[in-house]
Amino acid sequence: MVSRAWDEVRAFALAMPRAIEDTPWGEAVIKIDHPPRRRANGLAYGPMFLWLGRPDVPAPAVSVKLRASYDQAVTVGGASPTTMSGLGHWGWLTVPLLRADLDLVRDWIDESYRIVAPKSLLAELDHANATTTTREIRHGHREANVGDRRHRDAGLRPQR
Repeated sequence: MVSRAWDEVRAFALAMPRAIEDTPWGEAVIKIDHPPRRRANGLAYGPMFLWLGRPDVPAPAVSVKLRASYDQAVTVGGASPTTMSGLGHWGWLTVPLLRADLDLVRDWIDESYRIVAPKSLLAELDHANATTTTREIRHGHREANVGDRRHRDAGLRPQR
């Protein structure tokens, strides 16, 4: 159950335009890649929008950067400002994955992505969401329009 939820959250985040997984602190984070710039140590360069941590811990949690949904998200049992590197000061919230509804977590990932993404990627995301059919939305997946395998079957949510 835990691993499945973690995998679903990871797949959803990686479906965002130019999303890439990185492990700058030894735990998984999802960033917006700014190719071709790479650090000498091979880590991705770009803003982080999701901290995934590790799926194999007893109580996995995710951290997202929120503004509009922050007050709602903080009401989830166990949610707290992210203490890692002082990120909570900048609107980052850590939420236990088992206590939050996955649809809400996806909404928060979308919001976090939109806070840090450049306008060109937001336009790409909005276009992808606008072309998602009702059937694909109902079944929770779509084919990526960018030809990247990591985007396939990850399911972008439509804008409300």
